[in-house]
Amino acid sequence: MGSFLSRYRVDKMSNIEKMKLVVKDKTTKKYGLIAGLAYFLIYLWSIGNLTIIQMPEVFMFKVIENWPNLIFKQVAPYLWEPIAKFYIYGGLVFFLSVPNLILDIFLSILVYLNISLAFYSYYIYPLRPGVLGLISLVPSLFTGVVCCVPTIFLTLGAASTSFTLLFISVRQYLVPISILIMLVNVYWTVDHMDWEMINIYESEKKE
Repeated sequence: MGSFLSRYRVDKMSNIEKMKLVVKDKTTKKYGLIAGLAYFLIYLWSIGNLTIIQMPEVFMFKVIENWPNLIFKQVAPYLWEPIAKFYIYGGLVFFLSVPNLILDIFLSILVYLNISLAFYSYYIYPLRPGVLGLISLVPSLFTGVVCCVPTIFLTLGAASTSFTLLFISVRQYLVPISILIMLVNVYWTVDHMDWEMINIYESEKKE
């Protein structure tokens, strides 16, 4: 790590190298993983792929009949039919839908990256006092507060049965908008992270 950082004390870091440092940081990675995992489970719960029903407390995996015809069958925009049921324990059931799972994993990764970047930017901020320090905090505030709001409302909205019709009508827009916002925030935050502050922060971690 020392040789890596020393190469960038004169020349600016690329966004890819900044991102590598963020995902390698143990503290920021921890918060990102917690947020990503929480989002992953909430999303599955909100779309009904993870639920609790009355059932015997046994483990069981059951494939739905004519599952090949259901893999890519949509029930709503960005919602697909399950092809299997996994009865876990105590009434907890996981309905396996491959497209839903892929989309959930992708969104969870974006949440993980955004939250990790938010904390990393926050840790860099105190290193620069005064007005410039407040400016350095902007990326973390923008990432941590703004980027995940659409996706949080997306998951909570799906779980509310009283807004089912409204949710279905706007879901086709909320999902791509949420993805776009989080992607833009990842790029914007990484691009505006001060490489000199990164060098200082990484150097202080080694002391």
